[in-house]
Amino acid sequence: MTARDLTQEQREWFVANFDHTKNQELADHLGTSPRSVTRMARELGLWKTKEFVAAMQRNASEHGARANRLMGGNAGAVNLLKYGKATRFKPGTSQKERMSAEAFAEMHRRIGESRKETFRKERVRVNWGFEQKTNLRVVRCPQEKISIRNGLRKRGYEIARASNEATVTPTTRRSMKMEARAEKMGIKFNFNQIAI
Repeated sequence: MTARDLTQEQREWFVANFDHTKNQELADHLGTSPRSVTRMARELGLWKTKEFVAAMQRNASEHGARANRLMGGNAGAVNLLKYGKATRFKPGTSQKERMSAEAFAEMHRRIGESRKETFRKERVRVNWGFEQKTNLRVVRCPQEKISIRNGLRKRGYEIARASNEATVTPTTRRSMKMEARAEKMGIKFNFNQIAI
């Protein structure tokens, strides 16, 4: 249903009542859906009054508070009275104290499995020559090799983390001394992107 489908009498009633009436009530009166009411209001350029919107928000908030009280309230409200803070736990309690021993052990087991799986995936990425997605150090290498890779990157060489291949680009500030040191450590240079 659109605004064009309304009779002159329905349109006048709709315009007069839209700004202070719930959409469901308007829809029931016109025999349509609340979504159609919203669409028609947009077509006619109608808006709810600020006072009506504020009253509806206040009503929803009060209704939620009543429903919460009927269900026994929440621990935050009780703790607000006891400790001055609306938190579920006493100040100074650690996560271990909040959980049962079994739940705490299970949580750490899941964390360990997740880390191992991430580590495994990163190692596979490095072995296949893809760039890493995390900062985990999955390939052990001397600090000197890590340092030379970093130095090459600063000079404009393209070299992935933990990779043994560096690409020389047109913007690279080449250093023969650094390249010689890198080659001794097993880093190979790709010159395909520049005209030699």
